Amino acid sequence: MAIVISLDHGNKMMKGHSCAFTSGYVECGHLPTMDSDVLLYEGKEYALSDRRVIQKNDKTEDESYLILTLFAIGKELLARNQAATAEKPVDIELLAGLPPLHYKAMHKKFEQYFTSDARQFNFELNRQPMSIKIVKTHVFPQAYAAALTIYEQIKDSPIINIVDIGGYTADCIQLENVHGLGLRANMDICTSLYLGVNSLFKKINEQVRATGAQNIRDSVIENILCEDNNSLEHYSKARVELIKKEARKFSMEVLAEVAHTGLDLSEDITVFVGGGSMLLKKYLEQGGKTTKSIFVDDLFANVKGYQIIYEAQKSALQKTS
Repeated sequence: MAIVISLDHGNKMMKGHSCAFTSGYVECGHLPTMDSDVLLYEGKEYALSDRRVIQKNDKTEDESYLILTLFAIGKELLARNQAATAEKPVDIELLAGLPPLHYKAMHKKFEQYFTSDARQFNFELNRQPMSIKIVKTHVFPQAYAAALTIYEQIKDSPIINIVDIGGYTADCIQLENVHGLGLRANMDICTSLYLGVNSLFKKINEQVRATGAQNIRDSVIENILCEDNNSLEHYSKARVELIKKEARKFSMEVLAEVAHTGLDLSEDITVFVGGGSMLLKKYLEQGGKTTKSIFVDDLFANVKGYQIIYEAQKSALQKTS
């Protein structure tokens, strides 16, 4: 029996059932590391890092997301106390996702990225030997999956806008309740805007460098936007105000571009999902363009949504067999 593991392969963060970490790693060359998970795979050692891998539309271009996936699966197996040795590998049924705009064209390729040739992956995580086979991969649309976690709240609404602000993109999709038959995606309004929060971080640091100062780490910017008292007290008022000003401007830009896609933010319910939405919640609410907004304050919403879709499909298949 395969173990089902759901992972959200974000450009900013990787998320699983019980883990979340920045989508970045470095080859550490067998050097000791402090407070970081270490993966030994095919003779190389990798340590998780705040330095994200290069952003890309096609995550199958290289092994970056495969290595991040091994980190995540290893963490999930450790959390479940699941043994996995080369002599007795664990079969994994992987649930993953892609942005709605890329889903149709890319989901088959993403599935094959993990499951081609029924490959067995032998690796070590934190000196714990592991061996897995990803026997099947199911790929679902991001944003839509996250919205399913609050389905009971939105199921009777005629139109639902979904805006998923991540690290690289802001994904927009509209759901319609046609003739009371349930919410269905309107593929005429389904797009990805290159307005993830990584763009905000870059804009902030452009302004910071213009003052002659050094770049601010992403984690520091996030702490300030989350009103972390230690960060607010540590940095100057001018630095804090610069960050908040750019966040307000960026949020207004996102809302304006989302409205241009055809989503009616003033009349229809808009569901904001994703880590970027959580980070910018105050500024998006203050933007004055959305009057009926719901924020899904759950970093793991896509992970849970993939599981919901998988279970529903599995149940439907059992009823027809």
